[in-house]
Amino acid sequence: MDGDCAPWGFSRDGAGAMAIDGVSTLALAAAYETPLYVVSEASLRARARRFKRAFASYPGEVLICFSYKTNPTPAVLRVLHDEDIAAEVVNGYELWLATAHMGVPPSRVVVGGPNKSAAEVAAIARTPPGLVVAEGLDDLQRLGAAASEAGTSLDVALRLRPGLVPKGMNPSTATGGKKSHFGMIVDSEEYQACLSFLDDTTTLRLRGVHAHIGSGIHDLRAFERSCARLFAAYRPLVDRFGADTIDLGGGLGVGTSREFTSMEMLRYLATGKLPTLQPSDDAGLTQSYGQAVGQTLVRLAEKARLAPPRIIVEPGRALTSPAQVLLLSVGAVRHREGAGRCVFVDGGAMSTSPMFLSELHAVAVAGPVRGAFAPAHVFGRVPSPLDAVYRNLKLPDVGPGDVLAVFDVGAYFGSTSSNFGGPRPAVVMIDERGDHRLVQRRETFEDLVRRDLAP
Repeated sequence: MDGDCAPWGFSRDGAGAMAIDGVSTLALAAAYETPLYVVSEASLRARARRFKRAFASYPGEVLICFSYKTNPTPAVLRVLHDEDIAAEVVNGYELWLATAHMGVPPSRVVVGGPNKSAAEVAAIARTPPGLVVAEGLDDLQRLGAAASEAGTSLDVALRLRPGLVPKGMNPSTATGGKKSHFGMIVDSEEYQACLSFLDDTTTLRLRGVHAHIGSGIHDLRAFERSCARLFAAYRPLVDRFGADTIDLGGGLGVGTSREFTSMEMLRYLATGKLPTLQPSDDAGLTQSYGQAVGQTLVRLAEKARLAPPRIIVEPGRALTSPAQVLLLSVGAVRHREGAGRCVFVDGGAMSTSPMFLSELHAVAVAGPVRGAFAPAHVFGRVPSPLDAVYRNLKLPDVGPGDVLAVFDVGAYFGSTSSNFGGPRPAVVMIDERGDHRLVQRRETFEDLVRRDLAP
């Protein structure tokens, strides 16, 4: 009975209703209304501890920074910071959120971003973070000038492009390939110009190199290859600049959801054929990832007769994705000739999050299962065919008032959420005692017009 939710550590009660940490999802939907995000604090803490254990045997320093863009919900961030996870931010809001709102020490913040605004650069210079990732020579020049004006100095890393696409990844979302617009190639004139600039500046200190090769990655060999290429660039920087850091970025996937491959996406958009998903526990994946990158860097450092570099990793979905569920209520079921069974719920790719268009997520009936499973097209509230959860999703009998649970929405669903279909959902957290509380209220109609200056 628990099989459809067991990979996430959830269960079903005696009546067949799905429960998260012992709390009925039907009761939560009734108490807080839908659409509703439900976060498991216990799952967040377990995943943070698991990630730290994966690097426990590494002989050098390791800084694990949560990627704020993945899930900037303050209640989620608080749990992760309580577990000694630092912060990786990519814009001025996230920098403010981490340092001013969440109270993260600047030394435990890594700042990236490909197009830092003048205001963001000034804020970075006023309160120097632990590391700033520079995308190119222009980035370094602006950072150096701002630090000089502020009378501070900044530790920086250069973002590189290792020239690889992980196996099975949709190339359109890969960020470390040869054609990517992120990062520099080591033998490029731009990279050499950056090193020359850093030779002459007194306000910037080069700490090392950085790369981020994609998202939702299961190909550990790709991480090992990225490590090797980063270390090759890092090695000469040790003598020249005293570099000591390799930032591996993020990108580790989970066992319970995944991206569409390019062919799967094309087939799905053209024919409606939904790919299969086989959720599984990913504890082994996390442990293997830590061992793979750690052992690779230790081996390379020993060969070069260097101390193991400080590692920075920037996980996102690997920490939060499986810890959050989206509850959607069925409003209508209509059997259309030529279309089949159409289920209408209060969320979809346009009315909740576009992640439905590029990722595969398990969906289950939150209440007792009735009848045999058969294909259904599940749509949201916006009158557009794109506002779908999924087409040809196998569901049992459902009717108005039933609740569907979408798993693995702790990564990018909230940060890419839209109010195109109405106010954005509330967020409820279940703590380790099994108590639940509202941690982010639902938007109101008044919220939607609050920024308008004229009626």
